[in-house]
Amino acid sequence: MSGPDAVTIRRPALSGYQPIEALWFPVERFSEQERARLILTHWQTDARAERFADGDLLRFPKARAMLCEGLAGWPLIRQGRTLCSARLSPEEMQRLAHADVWLVRGTQVNSLHLRDATTLAPGQWIDVSQYALLDTYDCQDVLPEPQADPLAVHTDIREILGDSLAPVSPEREAVMQALLERQRQVATPSAPTARHTPGPANNRQSTDALKNALPGFIGLAVGIGLYWFLSLKGSHLPTATPAAERAKPPRPVDPSTFDLGSVLIWTVIGAALFTLILMAVRAWMRRNGTHSAASNTPPSATANAARPSKPPVPPRASGQPLGPARWRRWLTRLTQNSRLSALYGKRQAAYMQRMLEMFENGDLEEALRHAIPLGGGQGNAGQAFGTPSRRQDLALTQHSGPRTSMLFEVDLETHLRQVYRQSFERLDREGRIEEAVFVLAELLRARQEALDYLEEHQRYQQAADLALAWDMPTSTIVRMLCLAGDWQRALQVARRDNAFADAVILLEKKWPEAAARLRLEWALALTEKGLWLQAVDVIWSLPAEHERATQWLLAAEAAGGSLAIGALVKRAILLPDTLSTYETWVEKLRDDPERVMERATLAQALLTHKAHSPALAWLAAATVRTMICDQAGPHAHLTQNQLQALVKMSKDKLLQADLPGSALPKNRLLNQGLERASTPLLFTAPERGNRTLCDAVPLTDGRYLLALGEAGASVVEASGKTAFHFPVPAQTLVLGHSRQVALALARRGDVWRICKLDLVNRSASDLGVLMLDAFAKHFDGTTWTVGRGSQLRVVDVDRRFETLWHVGDLPGQIGFLRDDERNESVLLDTPHNFQLWHYRLPDRRLLSRESMPVRRQEHSWQVYNAAGRTTEFWIKHAADSDPVLMAYESGTSKGYPLPGLIQAFTDPLHIYSFEQWLVVCYATGDDDARWHFIHRHSDRLCAVLHWPLHEAQLRCVGNEWVIFDHQGRLLHIDTTSSMTRTLSVQ
Repeated sequence: MSGPDAVTIRRPALSGYQPIEALWFPVERFSEQERARLILTHWQTDARAERFADGDLLRFPKARAMLCEGLAGWPLIRQGRTLCSARLSPEEMQRLAHADVWLVRGTQVNSLHLRDATTLAPGQWIDVSQYALLDTYDCQDVLPEPQADPLAVHTDIREILGDSLAPVSPEREAVMQALLERQRQVATPSAPTARHTPGPANNRQSTDALKNALPGFIGLAVGIGLYWFLSLKGSHLPTATPAAERAKPPRPVDPSTFDLGSVLIWTVIGAALFTLILMAVRAWMRRNGTHSAASNTPPSATANAARPSKPPVPPRASGQPLGPARWRRWLTRLTQNSRLSALYGKRQAAYMQRMLEMFENGDLEEALRHAIPLGGGQGNAGQAFGTPSRRQDLALTQHSGPRTSMLFEVDLETHLRQVYRQSFERLDREGRIEEAVFVLAELLRARQEALDYLEEHQRYQQAADLALAWDMPTSTIVRMLCLAGDWQRALQVARRDNAFADAVILLEKKWPEAAARLRLEWALALTEKGLWLQAVDVIWSLPAEHERATQWLLAAEAAGGSLAIGALVKRAILLPDTLSTYETWVEKLRDDPERVMERATLAQALLTHKAHSPALAWLAAATVRTMICDQAGPHAHLTQNQLQALVKMSKDKLLQADLPGSALPKNRLLNQGLERASTPLLFTAPERGNRTLCDAVPLTDGRYLLALGEAGASVVEASGKTAFHFPVPAQTLVLGHSRQVALALARRGDVWRICKLDLVNRSASDLGVLMLDAFAKHFDGTTWTVGRGSQLRVVDVDRRFETLWHVGDLPGQIGFLRDDERNESVLLDTPHNFQLWHYRLPDRRLLSRESMPVRRQEHSWQVYNAAGRTTEFWIKHAADSDPVLMAYESGTSKGYPLPGLIQAFTDPLHIYSFEQWLVVCYATGDDDARWHFIHRHSDRLCAVLHWPLHEAQLRCVGNEWVIFDHQGRLLHIDTTSSMTRTLSVQ
């Protein structure tokens, strides 16, 4: 080190934002331990540290804009080839001797040379002895294919009802086997071609068939028109109006008015038309090159497309009401306005007369085989045109959707219902249970009554299998399975559909033991989801499990934060005698000025309980005065009505008298959502940290769960302090709805290693590995949606990835999966286009299945969200204005300016589409980026964020956004209150 040079420096210190390239920590100000801590705090990748006699020097790899007044050490900028603590003029630099560092101290300048320094190794200062080293998972073995149907569901009604039904005739069995063999032969050669687009050679035959059929269609249409005209001209007009005639149901006609020649001609014409329609449909199917059942299903029949062929537990049917197919409606209208209705009406009437004679003669065996089913609650698929035939046996249908039926007069249907009901009563008196069930379920379509009848006769297994096959309400299925002793499938259905509550209520009165067992399973499932307080409520009604519930309360209290406060309120309700031991803790909560959020959480927990017990009154009285003071400050969280309710709950007469409702402070933070901002709010990215963030999600109480790659996963406080650490690899996080459990995923070649994190007990369990192409970023704590190839599954993570719901015949490969707490949308890459399937959670019903719309612009791109909303984007340039981001959706185009957009990069734009928000990130410089937060309903720019990197990521959890990057920056935005929090992860 050279001696000080006596040079007059006009500006001996730096101020404001400067491009800082190094920091100097002098020995007269910082001890050796403090200097080491500061070096680690400000350390960056590729930084260097040297130690001189007068202090330590930390050099950054690249200059960064920093506020000099906020730095602990001396900021240094580069002046030529030298680092200097002041901005020198050229004249001042000429009078100084050459050096690597100039430190300005008043009128003296100390010159330092790096050759005189000792290189430091800060990496050796960090103690890593407490980090557990785990053996890597061996993924060399080939993973077995997932078992999608571990538990087969009985769909053969003969197996369900036993041997009471007559055996199947050999002729029918031979015909069924021949049909199945023919179907396998047809499906085998077409399977390889289902995954590629047919070329011109494949379409030649279908095109020729369509061309050859076109003249036939034209000639047939002309013939039908001529004959129709002649028939109308030569026939007598009815006295009723055409509208009245169309309103009448088809009925048999008088044989004296029946024209045999007209019937024959119409029969020939109808047969020819039907043959040509079949040829056209077959040619169209060949042209499209897909024979999958899922792809051939029309959009109105989405429930059948979503139903797997052989699931362990059948999925729920679609929530869409399914009516008659379009072709059947057209055909019904055609026949009702022509004389074809007379033909099939006469045949159906004759069949009906023979059937009623069998019932009147008491021949129930034959009458039931000829009986015609009535319409029921499963929907109507349209009119049946054929004549019913005799049944080979009294088998129950497994179909749970709408079916075709004959049209009856109201009086005739009422008479049939009475006949069927009398037949059921007779069979019941004779003890013929199976035949009685057949009458209820198949003829009267009273399926719930049929299940109740089987339950009354203690046929629980038969009732459970029929409830599964008929897709009955989930609570009914679970109850029947529990009564049948099939607890494995009962828990599968209950965990899949969250149907514990209703099933427990249905079991409690008559079967308390089964209800108690199911209630215990319910509570255990809630703890696996991280819902500890709800689990305590569920299990508390079982006196034998009070000890277990007490342990769960202690675990929740040990977790701290809002969960501990909720556990305290729960203890005040369930165990008020033990509340006295928490007096000191409550006093600290009341007196600590930093625990405003915890007191607000306590207030919300107290307000959720309607009953005003003495223990709750004591808690309210101990803290309500401090809560009123909090409400007057900048961190108000309660309304005036809520404060009045707390004062009333405290039963403090003096406080109620001294503090009327009008004197209570108002909540200034109400109606401060981000969408209400009058002008765009400006946000700034935090300082750079030292940890690489692979993923980040917000938790409760201002905490965050961070994925640090191979370094594991950590939970950090709002201050940046690490609360606890999980020594498992974490590259992607799947957050539970309770925010108390999560999945940590790490890619290992073609598979993903998956671990479940319990944030309450602070434990991690290795679940194994799975081969995945797509997966949901949220789950309810136990059930998780995953996709691979053309299969979509919902697995139970706590049961070795047991399949709870499965669709194995999707018409294409799963490309992407978007999800939130209420929706899941799956993008499929089919041989001909892209399809978007939208499911509604939690019952997982298929709401829509649509092809992606055709793009309007050549250089545009499409973005879809979890709710199945697809938007097309492109950039519009103008010579005299900023580039504009154009958005097209549902026939409407909108534009959003992007000032400062630079398109010199490969991917300068990132768009995140949500239900209410549109978030756009675009490049504005070599490293800088700008984020726009646009409210979709008002089309207003509500916030702007400046970020020093292009590669930042966004995670949305409810109404909260977390933006982070690989340099340790994290920004949290709450859209409901417009509050932000920044974090530099060290």
